[in-house]
Amino acid sequence: AIFGIDCKSMDTFSSGDMNLVMSSMFVPDPVMSLAVKPAQSKMQNKFAKALNKFTKEDPTLRVRVDSETKETILSGMGELHLEVYIERMKREYEV
Repeated sequence: AIFGIDCKSMDTFSSGDMNLVMSSMFVPDPVMSLAVKPAQSKMQNKFAKALNKFTKEDPTLRVRVDSETKETILSGMGELHLEVYIERMKREYEV
C-alpha cells in the first residue's frame, strides 16, 4: 500500500523501468439514484469532501447536480451500495 499519494481507482504505479499498458476496467452504468443533501448547510464543505473522496475510490459511484431542481444526485449499483456511502458520510465526515 502507498500512503500520502493522491490517487483514485484504476491508477497504476510502477518503478518506471518497464513500459506497461493495462486494459481499462469495465464500469457498469448506475442502476439507482438518490437526492442527497447535508443535514445542515454549514456541513456543505464536509459533504463535498466526502463525495469527492468516495467518487475517486469507487468508479461505480456517480455524483451530479440536477439542472432543474439543483439537488445533488448520488447514483450507484443499488440501494445497499448507496446506503453504505451515506453511512460512511455520517461516520467519517459527521455529515
